[in-house]
Amino acid sequence: MNFPRLKNALLCRILIYVVVLGGFIAPIIIVANLKFIPEAVKVIIGIGLAVGLLIYLIKNFVLLMAMDVGLAMLHCHNTARKCFVLPKSFSTQKIERRITRFGKEYEPAVISPRPTTIRYKSNTPITFYSSGIEKVIATYPVDFLDKNQYQLIVNSATANSQALKGKKKHRFLDKAQKSSPLNRVTVIVIYAKKVDEKLRNSLYDVVCKNGGDGFDTAVLPCVIDVEKQICTFDSMRIPYMGFQYPVKNRGIKIIRKFLFNNKLPFADSSDTLDPIKDMNPEQSLWRFWKTTKKELILDDKEHKRRFEKMQHREIIFEDDYIYLKWKDRGIWLSVELNEELKTAEIDTIESWDYPKSNNIAKDTIKEIKTDINTYFAGLGYTAKYFSCE
Repeated sequence: MNFPRLKNALLCRILIYVVVLGGFIAPIIIVANLKFIPEAVKVIIGIGLAVGLLIYLIKNFVLLMAMDVGLAMLHCHNTARKCFVLPKSFSTQKIERRITRFGKEYEPAVISPRPTTIRYKSNTPITFYSSGIEKVIATYPVDFLDKNQYQLIVNSATANSQALKGKKKHRFLDKAQKSSPLNRVTVIVIYAKKVDEKLRNSLYDVVCKNGGDGFDTAVLPCVIDVEKQICTFDSMRIPYMGFQYPVKNRGIKIIRKFLFNNKLPFADSSDTLDPIKDMNPEQSLWRFWKTTKKELILDDKEHKRRFEKMQHREIIFEDDYIYLKWKDRGIWLSVELNEELKTAEIDTIESWDYPKSNNIAKDTIKEIKTDINTYFAGLGYTAKYFSCE
């Protein structure tokens, strides 16, 4: 069955849970409506199916999450563009009027170039992931935009935004919220009458640089090329998985609201992002499901077979990963070689990966590090350990 295809990522994402939940809930509903089945039997069947659903979700949690994350990323990718065509009714005056309805206006800091408008708004958080949600909009009109002028504007907007950090204090926060960081997004709107051709050719890559982590902090430069009637900004959202809402997505919503009246012109904007590696949008959901399941199972089995064949204290370095066998256990760590500094940057050693996850004793960690350090010293590198969190 070739429908739906991954290019309909949102539909595919919804269908996964419709199929999984429906496969257990539908029989419960059917049985409940069969009058010839005794009530006690209905209850037993219902409980059995509910337990079966719970067991299935637990056993397939990693698979379902892997597919959900992959499809969420693909959906965000499909709804992003390197640039958007401006609406026919576009005018800088109209956008400025809309922006005046956002938050509160503040006097810019004495930094050149100075923004014509800087507005600030802070919302009280409803989750424990932040102590406040701050949004800043700064606007800059320029006659000619080159790379140097662009960087000066970004530096100015960042400094002006930083000066407003914590401007509004939120009361009635619980203990977890008070110790959480501020979530801050700075949207920089640049009205450029003309853009340097060299900058224009690489503008999307330029606006995507140094944008923050996307969750706690985000800086979103938005360049309006008045001459070409296009708008360029980093429109690739971060998938929301039900935990912390990425602050970058809030910034994209601001741009969509004030510059495009809440509707991005996808049909008129054909400059899509480069394809995601190893995700074919023409592949069917069912083949993707089967392939993902196969890869996860084979990957796990391959690691087990590898560790079973290895000897005590044996080290294998392959495809940017290091495998080390320690008696009847093993660890699997990612490694990044820095050829310039001649260092091997390795994940922090905390727990076993084989045969199951357990914390490693501190004395054992010291011995393992000694072996790894010696191994990489023989390759001409100094081992350094970094947390992957």
